[in-house]
Amino acid sequence: MIRHFTNLHEGGQDGLLNLVERALALKAGKLHGRPLAGKTVALCFMNPSLRTQVSFEAAAASLGAHPITLFIGQGTYALEHREGVVMDGAAAEHVKEAVPVLSRMCDLLALRCFPEGKNWAEDKKDPLLAAFRKYATVPVVSLESALGHPCQALADLMTIKERMNPKGKKFLLAWAPHIKASPQAVPNSAAEMAALAGMDVTICRPEGYDLDGEVMARVKAACAAAGSELVVTDDEDAAYAGANVVYAKSWGSLQNYGVPPAASLTSRKITEAKLAQGDDAIFMHCLPVRRGLKVEDAVLDGPRSVVIDQAENRLHTAKAVLLDLLAANTREELCPTSSAH
Repeated sequence: MIRHFTNLHEGGQDGLLNLVERALALKAGKLHGRPLAGKTVALCFMNPSLRTQVSFEAAAASLGAHPITLFIGQGTYALEHREGVVMDGAAAEHVKEAVPVLSRMCDLLALRCFPEGKNWAEDKKDPLLAAFRKYATVPVVSLESALGHPCQALADLMTIKERMNPKGKKFLLAWAPHIKASPQAVPNSAAEMAALAGMDVTICRPEGYDLDGEVMARVKAACAAAGSELVVTDDEDAAYAGANVVYAKSWGSLQNYGVPPAASLTSRKITEAKLAQGDDAIFMHCLPVRRGLKVEDAVLDGPRSVVIDQAENRLHTAKAVLLDLLAANTREELCPTSSAH
């Protein structure tokens, strides 16, 4: 059976914690040599990227693999994923041919594909990512889809663990303003990551900006299993009070899908005064970030900000994912006690 990494919940708590432990070991220089020499990794981008592209290219190269980056629809043919359609539109190639061909030439496929932002019921099916998994004969990695960004969540937890034992700490996912109706991928994975790590999870958002119900059901179940607390609120004062981690992120409303947030919500910007209500809280954001709109410069540039560390850790967690899927024999070498998690 082919193992993929396209979400957090398939691997569960053990899978998440073990990958983070391996990433920490990699950062500490505990792996030598080039265990992926001779392997080829195809990175397929439907949407822009900076940290994701560079981290996976650098991770693959440093481990000895050859990364091939494809900008789908730009440097390659546009892809069709729908079944039984007459392809008389922009797409010149179907995933039924493209993905099997890539699978025969490469040892792993990774895909970044944002939602269209028109119909959540359709977007949440992640049709292109699902098609890659269906037709690939090699492991598939999600580099962000409509429902989640598991690679970012790995780096987020790694960054938290470098500063504290996450168990029992308060994780605040704070909605932040934006000029667009942003996807829910990062907040979905951030909330699920914190719950799986045993943190008390507070989601502070305006009314009408709840996360997807199926995602919240998994977050609730993970909190219940860990004996931790889950709070969803629009009360900023209560949300920030005692927070150990403040994770800022914008996301659109599912009730008014695709509609940008109202200008009146700009007051939800993260400020030094809000951060100060926490318990020496670290400030996190996945980047890129719109300075002055989502968060004050003083917060981003201040001593509690760990956003650059988060970005660096994308490299180490990318290595951990690649090794886990392509070089299983390195697991014990990197983290001999990981089974204890």
